[in-house]
Amino acid sequence: MSKKWVSLSTLLVLMLIVGWWLISPHFLDETVNEELPPTIEGAETTSAEEMSDERSEDAQARHHSGMFVNADENHQASGDVTTFQTNNQQWIRFENFEVTNGPDLYTILVKEGQSTREGTILGKLKGNIGNQNYRIPESTFLEEGDRIVIWCKAFEVDFGFAELFLKE
Repeated sequence: MSKKWVSLSTLLVLMLIVGWWLISPHFLDETVNEELPPTIEGAETTSAEEMSDERSEDAQARHHSGMFVNADENHQASGDVTTFQTNNQQWIRFENFEVTNGPDLYTILVKEGQSTREGTILGKLKGNIGNQNYRIPESTFLEEGDRIVIWCKAFEVDFGFAELFLKE
């Protein structure tokens, strides 16, 4: 009988852990407020305007932006998305960002014709609220119509997305 109780106790503890992992994001928000990445090695930029002045015309020509929208009525997202380049590295920045929290959320770059699962993972979502930056891989080129998707990997569900448009 004691083995049976140990097995039941272990099962109960595992169920509580998994339950907390699934449910806690609905009650807890993770807020971040990242600064802009430095535009010159060792120097920090405090405003997008200063950053824009330091970019080349070529980098400005590839500047994209968009706004987050809800994936559905249960998964809301809002905020602005902007791309920029520093030190030959391409970045995407979320500002005034907020999304419904959930387990196992990732930031995904999705090309036209791709499903979210086929997109490029830019990283685990740093927080469901606040300003944050993600580096875009060197081999990836942004195009108008690409989407940035907040995706729950565990359940393969989109929480929100932003379509990128060229910004003049």
